[in-house]
This record gives sequence, structure tokens and C-alpha cells, in this order.
Amino acid sequence: MTFTVLGVCAANICRSPLMALGLERSFLMRGFGGDVVVRSAGVSAAADEIACAEVARLAKARGLPSLVLEKHRAAPLTDQLIDGADLILAADRSVRSEIVKRGRPHSIERTFTLREAAQLAEAVSHRIEGRTIEERLRSLTMQMNHHRGFTDLPGVERVLTMTLPWRRLEVHTHDVPDAHGDVGAPHRLVFRLIIPTADRLAGSLSTGALAHLR
Repeated sequence: MTFTVLGVCAANICRSPLMALGLERSFLMRGFGGDVVVRSAGVSAAADEIACAEVARLAKARGLPSLVLEKHRAAPLTDQLIDGADLILAADRSVRSEIVKRGRPHSIERTFTLREAAQLAEAVSHRIEGRTIEERLRSLTMQMNHHRGFTDLPGVERVLTMTLPWRRLEVHTHDVPDAHGDVGAPHRLVFRLIIPTADRLAGSLSTGALAHLR
């Protein structure tokens, strides 16, 4: 059995494909890839749209497997994808809300933003139980949900965009802003928020799942 992670953004051409790429890479680097399946979708995606060229360029420039993004085709979020996911990671709180509004069974218990999940997983990974990797990952997801609202998480931060025109965006620490949306966050900022966070989350998931099993 495998544990399925679903990354979700708006159009499934930028943030969620990058989330999936980052998670898959991090799981494989830890020798953990065969136990986890990572997929992505978009709440307002047009089927078969290609991935954002700027994100693919940034991935290639930083030595990530950009071919994965070049081959990516957008997939609309379906009830079947929601039902089949053990952990759902939204790019921001608005996307998370759109997922939960669909009313699929227990979806709220499995749905977090990427940055929220990374913070919660680090806080509760020592609490998980189970005899198999899949059981322990499900336990970790359950603990993340139970401690949501009880774990002290930071709020809003001002993030330097690092591109002209120089400015600081106010970004909630649960969110990755949309480079294609109203905020117009630079792609470099999107990349900088997603890849390290995906690595943190994959590290917490793999460490927690493998603890006491070796």
C-alpha cells in the first residue's frame, strides 16, 4: 500500500506542480519514494495546460528535474482525486477553502496548506503510531489535524521579493502567493517558498514514518 499526497493550487500550472516536484525529489533523496505517491491538480484548472515556463526555467537553473515540469499537463481537481488522497496540500488558504467546500467525506481532516502542514508535522511527528509506513503516515496526518489550532503558528510575515521593483509583500505564513493572480508575486518568491518547505515537510513525514521501524 502507498500513501497518496495531492498538491492543489488554482490552475495547476505553477505552484502545485512545483510542490509535487519538490516533494517527489525530497522523498526520493531520502529513499522513501516508493511508499508515497504524489499528484497535483487545480481547483480551476483547464485540462492539459502546460506548466508555467518561468517555473520550469527556475527549476532547471537550480538543478531540479525540470523535464518533469516540461512534461506536466494540468488536471482539474475532481472528487475522485480528493477521495483518493491521504494528505491534501493546498497552495494557500483560499484554495484549501475551495477543497473543503466540496464536502467530500473527511476532507477537512486531510487538507492543509503546504506551509501549514510543514509547521504542524514538525511539531507532532513524535506523537505518531503504527506498525507500517502507511499507518504511521496516516497517524501523522491525524495528529496534524488534531493539533491544528492548538499549535502556536506564526501569522503574517513581510517577504522581500528580491526582484525589481524592490518591495516587501505581506504574506500569511500558511500561504504561497499566486504569481499569476492579483498579487502578482514574483516566480522567484513562489519558488523560494515552495521548495524548502516541501523539503521540510518530506523530511518530517519520512523521519516520523520510519522512526522505530528500522
